[in-house]
Amino acid sequence: MSNMSMNMAMQNMMNHNWSYRLNYVVNEKYIFTVAFKDGSSRVIESKIYPDTTAHSNYLLMINKNVPKKDPAREQKIYPKETLKISRADDSGQEIIGNANDTCWLFKVMTGKINAYSYVSETEGINTFYLSAFQTGDGVVQKLTPEALEPILKSDEKAYKAFLKKDYYTAIKRYNKDNK
Repeated sequence: MSNMSMNMAMQNMMNHNWSYRLNYVVNEKYIFTVAFKDGSSRVIESKIYPDTTAHSNYLLMINKNVPKKDPAREQKIYPKETLKISRADDSGQEIIGNANDTCWLFKVMTGKINAYSYVSETEGINTFYLSAFQTGDGVVQKLTPEALEPILKSDEKAYKAFLKKDYYTAIKRYNKDNK
């Protein structure tokens, strides 16, 4: 019994830490155009929500034609059901999030290293927003210190930021120094 309780407590703590991290991130509600895998599309007003049970993000589509107490009123749209989502920023530029297994990836930095965020925000980006990166035209991969370190090691200033776990600044510095 105590082993089961300990496992449950550990899982709750991990879920809390994952969702707690999201509390620091700005994640506004926007009007997204969703391109589904079946070729259809829909316009949905939502923010990007974390599903700590499924370890995935989702958009919440609300059908206002259904009574509030009816469970069919709300439908979760997960990345695995879509090809991409997009929205317009304040200047009218399209911001695209390509579907991944657990999130949509929005390109937030372009250069020798492209960086991707799991939310569509464009202002005030920092390390907490980053979830993936891509070197050149290579494969987009999960942003982990182990994957990023060999690339940044050759740039002294970028590597100093990396050692401080400021991956956003490290990538930005690397891109500036390696144009």
